Amino acid sequence: MHWRLLFGFIAKHILDSETIIIVGRASGLVKCPRCGVEVTNPVKTWPLPIRRSLKEGAPSRILVGIFKCPNCETSFRAALEAETKIEEAVSIKNLVERIKVIRGELMLSLKNLREKIKTLETERANLMIEIEKLKKVAESKVDALESEVSMLREEVKSLRDLLGYTEEPEKRQTET
Repeated sequence: MHWRLLFGFIAKHILDSETIIIVGRASGLVKCPRCGVEVTNPVKTWPLPIRRSLKEGAPSRILVGIFKCPNCETSFRAALEAETKIEEAVSIKNLVERIKVIRGELMLSLKNLREKIKTLETERANLMIEIEKLKKVAESKVDALESEVSMLREEVKSLRDLLGYTEEPEKRQTET
């Protein structure tokens, strides 16, 4: 536990002190804090986690190196580059895998949907055929009923004529 406190203090000191740590440039060169000569190759490097709160997408580690100046032979530490979060690298790998799984599931869903659409189109066609048949049956029943009603009207008329029963036609039409 004591070494964690000490390491945290050293890391904070390294990160906060501008005289000890100098952020490296894109070319990988760092300047000696004493004479200002650019040093290219570190003697040793190691990753150092950043413990302060981070903004989203900010690096979680920096690469620290020990350098020896070829001019004044001063040893100093400097940050070489910011590394991306390990969790992000892992999560990107996981996201790629998740995307592959999701793509497979979507392809399966698409296949199932196409099968359902085909089944529904077949069922629709069958229902349309059944509706046409029912329409024909209904039309034939309507025709039969119309002819039966027509015959009944003629029979009523003939019975009235036979019995001599006369009813005012205007009255009968207004009632119906």
